Amino acid sequence: MRSRFGFGLSLLCASGLIAQRAFETGGKVVYEDAAGNRTSLGAGLSPVMTHDGRVALLRGPVHDYGETGCDDKETRDWVAVYNPSTKLEEVLFDRPVPFGRGQWDFCAFEQMQLSPDGSTLYLVSPVSATSGSLAIIDLHSGSITEVGGVNEVYVVETGSHRGDLIYQRRMRHRISGVEGDYPYYPFVHANKQGVQIQVLAEEYFTVDGVAVAPVLEAYLRRIGGVIRVNGKAFP
Repeated sequence: MRSRFGFGLSLLCASGLIAQRAFETGGKVVYEDAAGNRTSLGAGLSPVMTHDGRVALLRGPVHDYGETGCDDKETRDWVAVYNPSTKLEEVLFDRPVPFGRGQWDFCAFEQMQLSPDGSTLYLVSPVSATSGSLAIIDLHSGSITEVGGVNEVYVVETGSHRGDLIYQRRMRHRISGVEGDYPYYPFVHANKQGVQIQVLAEEYFTVDGVAVAPVLEAYLRRIGGVIRVNGKAFP
């Protein structure tokens, strides 16, 4: 069943996430229960577990840059929630998201996250040729805040900064001895509203989802935070 808005989902605490997990492989989402049994949920992206053992994930086609996905129903992406116990799926979010101060509507999404209390949805869309853009969506009110230049986003699950964001964003910096400034893509610690707290180093997770980012790892350990990268806790 489809619904325009949904809320009330919340992520498991870090200790509970070890019992169940969901991850992406080969363009499909796999759910793994506490006993290690795996179930393919079919084509999907960016799954996260909810507090009650369900899987939230992106459904719909993968888009190339320049495709907004809003042409018709078959080209749109949406956020679904799958219940492993009942094997039923419902829609959490399915509507166009405005970017560029409302200039463009996007129904093409590359990544999603949920806040720990399930009230806020984070969606990354391929808005630019050089970077994506992050939509912060209040699922209660439907209000949307945009943070431009974001390619990846993760929610901090533990510690005093629980609910904050770690995102990778296109920024500009100066290089010693070189005239002008140049783009780079550092990880950034931001608050729940996407406002920057700390700019970290330019690092990248490997393609298969293995998290190798020593500066980010050291920073998260210092603040007592954990993020989840393709179903695995980091650090």
